[in-house]
Amino acid sequence: MSPVVAANLPTARSRDFGATASSPKGMLPIDRRPLLELTLEEFAVLLKDVLRNFSRPDRLMHSPLLRSRLLPAGAEPARLQRLLTEAADALFSSPRDQRLRRVLELGYFRPAAPKQEAAAERLGLAFSTYRRHISTACDRLAAWLWDSERAAAPRAPKLSIAVLPFTNLSSHDGQDHLVEGITDNLTTDLSRIPGMVVISRDTAHAYQGKTVEMREIGRELAVHYLMEGSVQAECDRVRVNARLIEAESGVQLWAERIDKPRANLLDIQDEITAHLARTVDIELVAAETRRLRRECPHSLNSAELTLRARALWNRPFSPEGSREARRLFEAALQLDEENLAALLGVVDTHMREVNFHSSENATEQIRIADAASARALALAPESAAANFSRGTVLCALQAPESARDKFDYALALDANLTRAHAYRGLVEIILGHAEAAEQHVTRAMRLSPRDPMYSAWEVIAGIADLYLGRLDAALSRLRHSVGINPNCGSAQMVFAVALSLMGRQAQAALVSAEARRIARGFTIAKYRSWAMGRNPVYLAQRERFIVELRRLGIPEA
Repeated sequence: MSPVVAANLPTARSRDFGATASSPKGMLPIDRRPLLELTLEEFAVLLKDVLRNFSRPDRLMHSPLLRSRLLPAGAEPARLQRLLTEAADALFSSPRDQRLRRVLELGYFRPAAPKQEAAAERLGLAFSTYRRHISTACDRLAAWLWDSERAAAPRAPKLSIAVLPFTNLSSHDGQDHLVEGITDNLTTDLSRIPGMVVISRDTAHAYQGKTVEMREIGRELAVHYLMEGSVQAECDRVRVNARLIEAESGVQLWAERIDKPRANLLDIQDEITAHLARTVDIELVAAETRRLRRECPHSLNSAELTLRARALWNRPFSPEGSREARRLFEAALQLDEENLAALLGVVDTHMREVNFHSSENATEQIRIADAASARALALAPESAAANFSRGTVLCALQAPESARDKFDYALALDANLTRAHAYRGLVEIILGHAEAAEQHVTRAMRLSPRDPMYSAWEVIAGIADLYLGRLDAALSRLRHSVGINPNCGSAQMVFAVALSLMGRQAQAALVSAEARRIARGFTIAKYRSWAMGRNPVYLAQRERFIVELRRLGIPEA
């Protein structure tokens, strides 16, 4: 876009151009759509109509092009005329295009005579040649202005959403506070997600009770996605229906119904909104990644690389998937070293491998994650996600008390941060309090029952059960974990130990072989070195675990 045109780009949104019911004689019927909805061919028709009436301000007053983003609000016909002449000057500035500029000048901007034949004669062109030139000039000018119009539109951030007020479907009065509470809490929880742009509750509330197309709401609020739903509270149940919609297309991307027994209303609000926020986060990242693959498969900026990495990260864990996600997070940091979400992604991918015994070089991974988590906290000391990630590093550094403090602070900042609840349970095990782990892990599971990390949380709870001698409960949890995600070597290994402790040696041998296939290089010496604390109860429990690893034939070193 030329500096001349770019200097005139206002920030106002496009408006409806149907200001009058009909057009003056000689003018095309007024198109009532915003210019952004017009095809290039339709835009070109409007431009040619303006060119034909270039010297008639009375007719230009009714042109939809007067309300282009390329003009200031309330522009007069003279400003439209100036835009076209300046655009033509910039577009046809090279010597080889001077003839096209002269064709426009004599044909429309300053016509030599009422008839086009006179302009052709003055240029020394056959009339057929003149018509070809003027058609080419008009088409190129239309394409250039159409591209400029689209480029001037406000672009919605990648992860951007508005939570529209949920509808109250309750059969009796007095439930508005519950409905409003769910809408408000959901808006708050989504706004805590790094990189997420969430429209304020007050702004979104303006659409309550109004019938407005999703596309129009998306454009007015400059968001890609909208969330709407309903709440029905009856005597003993609360039912919430929620839908995630792509604003531009109106396509429903995801929908869910949540039923809860009606008990403590604040607890119900917390559970429902935490569940919805976590699910929407995952769904939005997946949707944006699909859109990026369609629209810009090869050229990605830091934020877009981070989105792709998060989509990989949200899949069930595998060492290969974790490393590919980390590669993308690192590439994002190469483009923007202060990209908080990418920094946290680097930390989390390293720490998941280290803390779940899938690392091939734990010392180096801890060193990298330690530095990245320190940078993330320096950038955002009040970020719940940054404090959580720092806590995972402290676990690997064998500082469980400090890790517990970080997880507690993260939960003080965001009580519904499911990963922090789960790791809080892991810290209890490391501190020798395995009996206290279940309440924390269960909280994470209740808040996000279909979380990509759910299988890892089952492993934490299963280890606590094993340490406490609750073998039936441990076996049930661990079987469920490997059923959800069979590609996690550490989960398979713990499952094999549970089977061995139950006396099911044949099954244990099969599972152990699968675990060793996935987690190549796993040895008792490595497992011993991966202890996250020095609590004597915890270390004694791990030694009993090691006895079963030897029975399964795991090599010492």
